[in-house]
Amino acid sequence: MFSRRHFLKSLASLGAVACAPSAFAQQFPSRPIRIVVPASPGTAVDITARFVAEALAKNLKTPVMVDNRAGAGGLIGTDAVAKAPGDGYTLLFAGVPHLTTRWFAEGPVTFDPVKDFVPIARVSSSALGIVVKADSPYKTLSDLVAAMKRKPGEITYSSGGAGSTSHLCSVMLNDLTKTRARHIPYKGNGPAVTDVIAGQVDFTCQGAPSVVPMIKAGKLRGLAVTSAGRWGEIPDVPTSAQAGVAGYQVASWIGALAPVGTPAPIVQRLSDELVRIAQSPAFKAFCAHQSMYVDIADRRQFLADLPKEDAHWKRIAQLSKES
Repeated sequence: MFSRRHFLKSLASLGAVACAPSAFAQQFPSRPIRIVVPASPGTAVDITARFVAEALAKNLKTPVMVDNRAGAGGLIGTDAVAKAPGDGYTLLFAGVPHLTTRWFAEGPVTFDPVKDFVPIARVSSSALGIVVKADSPYKTLSDLVAAMKRKPGEITYSSGGAGSTSHLCSVMLNDLTKTRARHIPYKGNGPAVTDVIAGQVDFTCQGAPSVVPMIKAGKLRGLAVTSAGRWGEIPDVPTSAQAGVAGYQVASWIGALAPVGTPAPIVQRLSDELVRIAQSPAFKAFCAHQSMYVDIADRRQFLADLPKEDAHWKRIAQLSKES
């Protein structure tokens, strides 16, 4: 006979199961968390990860360490996280380039960012600046576009490597303006900018940390920025729309992901914490100082956005191979 006592025990067991996910999340974390950054120290994704890691450690009362795993355009660090246990203790802090470089890898790539990762939260985005040497004959973006039309394939642009945002940003410019330019890939954004300053390459598209100091120092001329509004640190540089190329907006987001299989309660806990950090006045000030902007997506929104982002950049990557 199913007694009242058995019934109450069963009810209690059901309650325990229902509460388990919440309790599981509350027990997390019980040891240090490692955030893998698939880029070198000092890059936008690295300094953003370090800001978030410090705030996250304070909020969770647990050490949060940043582990730079640069190499192969971000593939090494990204692949390492894809193979890590899905327990919430190894996270990936990445951006657009760490997805797009896989289409240019010489060997096989063993991860898929959509299938092998669980999005946690997107925290920021940044536009790029199109720059030339300070004494370049191209004084405006229209001048540069006109030159590319006049001399198809002769005007050169540098990038931080095949599949980098700086590469695909230029591909998008060529696509929108129906022009063609010659790509000169470098191993990193630093030398790509240096050779524009030296006059070895005609132009480059780069993030604010790479170009704003050089524009202020008079070593580069800014032709346009790929954001909806001008940048506060270089207000004289127009937006791409103001410079004559409508629809040319390029944003490179930064966010956190976990290996597939990470329990949903842990993902939710981390997502809530990252959203809280991104909403803080301190993070807003940090982003403004880096010429980035706060761009928040919780785990659900990030999950919805990631496949669309992946498809968009795949199309641009394909265009680059056809040009």
